[in-house]
Amino acid sequence: MTKQERYTYILNYFEKNVGLAETELNYKNPFELIVAVSLSAQCTDKRVNLTTPKLFHDYSTAEALANASSDTIFNYIRSISYPNNKAKNLVGMAKMLVNDFNSQIPNNVDDLVKLPGVGRKTANVIASVIFNQPTMAVDTHVFRVSNRIGLTTNAKTPLQSELQLIKFIPKEIVPKAHHWLILHGRYTCVARAPKCTECGLTAYCKYFEKEFFKQNKTQIITPLSKTKIMVKKALAKKIATKSRVEAKPVKKIATKKSVTKSTVPEKKKVSSASSTLKKATTKVLATIKKTVAKPKFVNHSTKLKVGNKAPVFEAKDQHGNLITSKSLLGKTIVLYFYPKDDTPGCTATACSLRDEYKFLSKNNYVVLGVSADDEKSHAKFAKKYNLPFSLLADTDLKIMKAYDVWGLKQFMGKIYDGIIRTTFVINEKGMIKSIVKSVDTANHAKQILE
Repeated sequence: MTKQERYTYILNYFEKNVGLAETELNYKNPFELIVAVSLSAQCTDKRVNLTTPKLFHDYSTAEALANASSDTIFNYIRSISYPNNKAKNLVGMAKMLVNDFNSQIPNNVDDLVKLPGVGRKTANVIASVIFNQPTMAVDTHVFRVSNRIGLTTNAKTPLQSELQLIKFIPKEIVPKAHHWLILHGRYTCVARAPKCTECGLTAYCKYFEKEFFKQNKTQIITPLSKTKIMVKKALAKKIATKSRVEAKPVKKIATKKSVTKSTVPEKKKVSSASSTLKKATTKVLATIKKTVAKPKFVNHSTKLKVGNKAPVFEAKDQHGNLITSKSLLGKTIVLYFYPKDDTPGCTATACSLRDEYKFLSKNNYVVLGVSADDEKSHAKFAKKYNLPFSLLADTDLKIMKAYDVWGLKQFMGKIYDGIIRTTFVINEKGMIKSIVKSVDTANHAKQILE
């Protein structure tokens, strides 16, 4: 199958089964759309649609938003991921629109990306939706789906996906194709458990071809087991038949011409059937051996429980200050363990806690991050993202082992010893109040507060 054939089939499928597709963000004009799309970064459209009505009511124009403070806008959008940065960017974007573009939304990608908080994806959405230009916005859904179904090959970045997609998709349907891929990724080809049995693209999908069988091994074990039993029974029956035939006396044969057709050919027939069944049995057993599901690996998990006394700790932070648990008695401690500075998930967690830090501080919370990185690494990480709380350098793993968050983990198919992402909330008396083991990196502060 050629690349163009794959594109043709998939696009025809979407045209027939989806037809007109539009953004699920609510907006009334280009200004509202650019605000909504900016807020939707690493956040659901549903959450954005719940947040924007009041914001749009009070700040309906670029001029009004430009005159607001970022702290004020923060209160409108605090339920959205990264509200602190987004509030600053929205105000900055509004000011640039007023000062540089006469309060009008630019109609080309090059000018759009100059606006604070507007990346290439957002710019492509605006250019596509508002100005109907053939630009392909690659968000997490488009990136995942296009790689899975084979529209893109070895695309490592959104830009690589974008360039491959617009090469094969006709210009006139690029705006629709963008929404087709988003909706397919949002409701069918979901990230963790794609609904392959409900999808009409399996005949042309590379993921289904290579991965679906591996992901569903256990579903075929029972049928194969039944086949194995049936083959064994049939083989036993044929062998018994063969034994009876061989046990019969064979008449003397005077010459080769007098050989009857009822003896040797029948034995050959049985032997042939037996050989065929043996081969079938071997094949089935080999298939079963390959498809027996291995026990699912489970990451190590702390044995500490809510109500336990929190282990005492002390370590230096990014400023060289010695932080001790004893000195923090009387405050609620958020002690979160993370794998490594300046990696995507760890950055998202830190920024989530940073954005809610003012609220946490006012409510007697102290936030402490812990990893095996040294003070220098912590200082660089904290400076880059303006982190207002301490990051403890646990280079000898003492704190991690005390809280039992160091152990075997699996990542990208590899099993190794490492830090298990875990957060402990410790009350004013030094007792564990709650433990978060399934950390939502982008919304971790909300997990703690809830």
